[in-house]
Amino acid sequence: RRCDITILAIFFPFPSRHARADLHADGQSDFFFIRKKPDPYGCSFFVQYIRLAGVIGNVPFKDTRMAREDFIKKKAAGEFPFSQVPVFLVGGHMIAQSTAILRMMGAWGGLYPKDPVEAAKVDSYLDLVEEAWSCCDNSVYATRFGLPDFPEKERLEIRKRLSDDIVPKKMGYLEPVLKESKSGYFGEKISIADIKLYCFAKKLAKGWKLDGMDTNLIKKKFPSIQNLVDQIDNLDAVRKYYKK
Repeated sequence: RRCDITILAIFFPFPSRHARADLHADGQSDFFFIRKKPDPYGCSFFVQYIRLAGVIGNVPFKDTRMAREDFIKKKAAGEFPFSQVPVFLVGGHMIAQSTAILRMMGAWGGLYPKDPVEAAKVDSYLDLVEEAWSCCDNSVYATRFGLPDFPEKERLEIRKRLSDDIVPKKMGYLEPVLKESKSGYFGEKISIADIKLYCFAKKLAKGWKLDGMDTNLIKKKFPSIQNLVDQIDNLDAVRKYYKK
């Protein structure tokens, strides 16, 4: 099965990207931007875990990335559910919300358990990572969450609290689970929860839009989480993906 992910992957023009036109499965032409190399450190942390789930789970998909101006036009025309991207096009359906897409990709790729109890365990880890991620996003996109647009000094103070207290507290719940795991993952094999944690750890290490946070937080305080990151970095599928 071949699917089509449509993702807004850029917010500013970069010389390393080139524009091209392509056809969707329904025959409609769409103009989009695509990176020459997949980049886990660019503007796409919030969707990179979807791509990696497809890569690790060996699920074929078409990765479409639009220019910002094209997204704005399509959004104004009401082409996207909830006026957001990413969206996933499959079987005539347009699926929205990144975690919903991640679960679907995980189900196809054997990265999401069929057993309801085991699936709930994966969801619990997934949701905790999302909590930590959302806390960081609050400091970046404050107005989206109904918060005031913080002055820079106050924003940096918030980031320090995130780095010193809030994020370590949440990662501290996950660290012992991974420490006791024989596989190095949350379960016997890799799941979408591991992949999302991996992307969150990469985001923190890069410090993307998170000035004032400790980029070495995971390496210094959470060796089992860092081990998970290293394991995923060294998966053959992931290494090949980033060499393309």
